[in-house]
Amino acid sequence: MGGTIIETESEKLVRQGRAQMIIELGQEDGLEDAVIIERLQKKAGLSLEKAKLYLDQFRKQFV
Repeated sequence: MGGTIIETESEKLVRQGRAQMIIELGQEDGLEDAVIIERLQKKAGLSLEKAKLYLDQFRKQFV
């Protein structure tokens, strides 16, 4: 009865918004990338790879 967990589009958008906010606030506070990635993993429940991907994606918007 196990299977793949399917993520809805709304869940994806909520997670992206949360990640974007964590990145934006971290950059405003002058945090290093490693600290922001750690927060993305803990607070948004992202894998290390996904956290790095979001940081690269959203960092360009706030610098």
